[in-house]
Amino acid sequence: AHRRPHCWSGGGARSRRRAPLPPPLPGATTVAAVGDSITAGYLSSCGQSYPHQLQRMLGPAYRVTNFGVGGTTLLRKGDHPYWNTSAFASASASNADVVVLMLGTNDAKRWQWPKLHGEFEGDYGALISVFKRMPSKPAIFLMRPPPLYRDGVYGMLQVAVNSDLQRLVPKVAKDNGLAPPIDLFGLFQGECPIASGTPGHAPNATDVVCDWVGANGADGCHPNNEGYGRLAELVWQLITRSAARSSL
Repeated sequence: AHRRPHCWSGGGARSRRRAPLPPPLPGATTVAAVGDSITAGYLSSCGQSYPHQLQRMLGPAYRVTNFGVGGTTLLRKGDHPYWNTSAFASASASNADVVVLMLGTNDAKRWQWPKLHGEFEGDYGALISVFKRMPSKPAIFLMRPPPLYRDGVYGMLQVAVNSDLQRLVPKVAKDNGLAPPIDLFGLFQGECPIASGTPGHAPNATDVVCDWVGANGADGCHPNNEGYGRLAELVWQLITRSAARSSL
């Protein structure tokens, strides 16, 4: 039988449960976290998805909403388009002040990327336009997905994630007048380097264990609580820096 994880606060002996988050203040800056299972928090425990941890870091002056849906694609012709979900309908009507987008990993599945990859940039641009049209005129940030640590995991092509998406997402950001994307790929490469599937390197179907990845490091795709926390910290830094610049 699986034992339920202990949801304790960090720092020393595990003597108390993590305190609940204080409610956001009236007029809080709103953040929409849009994406797939990495946004939804698959393989996190105790609800420690990156949007949840981001909320804790930002504090009650912000309201972070998790609009992640597992298994979804950016591609409108993909096997589970984010466009067709209730989360997309809610996110696109949220009038958020900040939108953080991370999609593409599920598009890299072997049965759709080879025939649909040419539509990725156009579909991403269309999604960005949806959020640009919100009355709030949000700050929009894209994310470069984390590395795929094993070719074929969840049906995904390692070259598509570790090479193609890492090239295309920055191009989409530039072409749509956005800041350079949040570099999750570089973040995870700094902790758990992998060459497989990157330019000039063949894919590798052997597990590459990483201490920021779920299933005791062997999932190959989804972070664990630590990885989601590191991801959230990177987003927190960007949002707080942007807020500081806009207040000058």
